[in-house]
Amino acid sequence: MAKARKASVTQSKLGMILYGEQFTGKSTMAMQLAYFKRPDGKPFRVLYLDPETGSIDDYLGELEANGVDLENIYIVYTQSLGEVREYIARVKNNEDLYVLDEETGDETDEVLLDADGEPFRADAIVVDGTSILNLTTKQGLIEFSKKRNKVKADKDGLVGDARLVKIEGAGMELKDYQTINFKGQDLILDLMASGVHYIVTARETDEKETIKQADGSTMSVTTGRKIPDGFKGMTYNVKTEVRMFRNEDGVVCAHVKKDRTHTHEDNIIIEDPTLVDWQAVIDKTADKKAFVVKNDLTKAVDVEQDIYSKEILGKVGEPANEESAEENGSGVDIEVMKKEIIAKKNALSPVDKKEMGDKLKAAGLPTAFKNVTDAVVLQKVLDMFQ
Repeated sequence: MAKARKASVTQSKLGMILYGEQFTGKSTMAMQLAYFKRPDGKPFRVLYLDPETGSIDDYLGELEANGVDLENIYIVYTQSLGEVREYIARVKNNEDLYVLDEETGDETDEVLLDADGEPFRADAIVVDGTSILNLTTKQGLIEFSKKRNKVKADKDGLVGDARLVKIEGAGMELKDYQTINFKGQDLILDLMASGVHYIVTARETDEKETIKQADGSTMSVTTGRKIPDGFKGMTYNVKTEVRMFRNEDGVVCAHVKKDRTHTHEDNIIIEDPTLVDWQAVIDKTADKKAFVVKNDLTKAVDVEQDIYSKEILGKVGEPANEESAEENGSGVDIEVMKKEIIAKKNALSPVDKKEMGDKLKAAGLPTAFKNVTDAVVLQKVLDMFQ
């Protein structure tokens, strides 16, 4: 549903895209968020989502040597856009993050804590590698297209080479490209709606445009400009767009294409840039009220569908359907049961915890409960504790 407010100055949030070739300092620049201070003077807690797998690891020693407490940085390695969105949603909903099991990768019942021993609440999110997310999203749609063509081949009764060509020759259709563009736009809006500062990075590619030739055919030509190599349109909604590059002397430079925070002039080139320049954005509005627009393209589409259906049925003017109270309330008892189990587990000594874990395994019951949704199973676990 729509959201509105009277005009007033609110706390400013960073929303930035950094792009460029490899080794131009994108990850280094992004992780300088760890040097930032909150309005209360405490250091930022940074959720670092790393599709590049290890792009930041080599810089952690330098951060620590410069006084950064690494307990305030949580790194998640994933190439899945869906998983990235899940973590952003947790930040947006102010949910606890849980420590992952090093062997299985599954969540445990141990709440992730920050350097102060408090539940980790990200002040900033870095998505370092949207080009990889774009690649895996495309590949996922290609695999889906193969399944789509397999259904068509079965329907047409194709066999042998004809069947093979039909399936393996599958490619993305126009609607698939539209889906990818939608996902990219929604990723940025999701970050904006998280209520925290964010930076996304991408590799760069040549901008191309299609021109029509005299014979009526079309061809693609480069414009000479560099753009992010990732989801189309990512630069539209970010406040700050920066292209990273090295000059002829090998010095890292930042071309600030646009900066709605007015920290730097648009189209200025900075040698040896530092993200800390943008700390002033936070300091300037630290005493103002926080306001977050919970943008969500997916939900907006649902609302539009609901409105459209009411137009067809002649029911315009009624509120769009929200989850019913009954649906909103579902699972409350299960959550209470989980909290009771976790409280009982945390009250045990380390020796008793291990013994209880062995008993649960022997009984075929789970030893971690966050993702358990079966009330019968949870009741059996409670009985074991009692």
